[in-house]
Amino acid sequence: MKTCLGIGEVMVELAATKTPDILQRGFAGDVFNSLYYAQLFLPDDWKVSFHPGLGLDQISDEIIAFMGRQNISCETIPRSKNRTVGLYMIQLSEGERSFSYWRDQSAARVMMDAPDMLAEKLAKAEYIYLSGISLAILPPQGRKTLLQMITAAKTSDKTVFFDSNIRPKLWENADIMRASIAEAGSIADIVLPSLDDETVAFGDKSAADVVARYLSWGAGHVIVKNGAAPTLSADASQQHLLSPEPVEHIIDSTAAGDAFNGALMACLAAGKPMNEAIRNAQICSAIVVTQNGALIPQDYFPEKLCS
Repeated sequence: MKTCLGIGEVMVELAATKTPDILQRGFAGDVFNSLYYAQLFLPDDWKVSFHPGLGLDQISDEIIAFMGRQNISCETIPRSKNRTVGLYMIQLSEGERSFSYWRDQSAARVMMDAPDMLAEKLAKAEYIYLSGISLAILPPQGRKTLLQMITAAKTSDKTVFFDSNIRPKLWENADIMRASIAEAGSIADIVLPSLDDETVAFGDKSAADVVARYLSWGAGHVIVKNGAAPTLSADASQQHLLSPEPVEHIIDSTAAGDAFNGALMACLAAGKPMNEAIRNAQICSAIVVTQNGALIPQDYFPEKLCS
């Protein structure tokens, strides 16, 4: 059995419903969202494993049970007696989302206080997936330890995926943010940035600028997501622009990029060529934005999206 391992945070999500002023509770978080979509479409000989930090309270127990129902393994993780999970609320304006967060006491912030729990998982995983948020929520030493452990675990039969998912407010300052993203990008086999994020953080004017920067840092392959605009996929020898199909009615853009990442990993695991994997990931993302919340039931997707 092969393993797709994600490292990050899972939170309580409050999402809009069709009834004004009534919110629906769910569980989500950028890396967790991607793992959810990967699990929907991965071949049968793959499993999904998630390494967050959680509390010892009832809501943390509920999250573990929820992940189990989604066939996402969450074994041997740090659980903090005096911390719990973070909370976020989605606000929508014409389908575009913004978030309010309550996460200062998130147990995920101290998950690298017990690095030995992660080491064995890294050694066994074929896919390793993390994001800029995974790094931003950690204190400096925890961030350093995580990147060092991933670097040490890398072998030719592993693929490291990194979505920069830049949230400047989570970082100590812009210089630390940029340096940490550069370090993560340098050890990643596949980088999955969004042009809007990179423009804010690095001043890039085009997807080609984003690609050039990550490749110069040592990334193997860069896939720049750009909403309804074409996706740029490039490595050191070639590049392709792939245009997504238009979406007529966007309800909630939450997790669009996360869904793209998860479907992409699943399609690559199934042996699909990169361009076909990207097109299927675009289809997955386009379906997600037509519904409320981060996690959309499997019934909404084509049965053989990545098979």
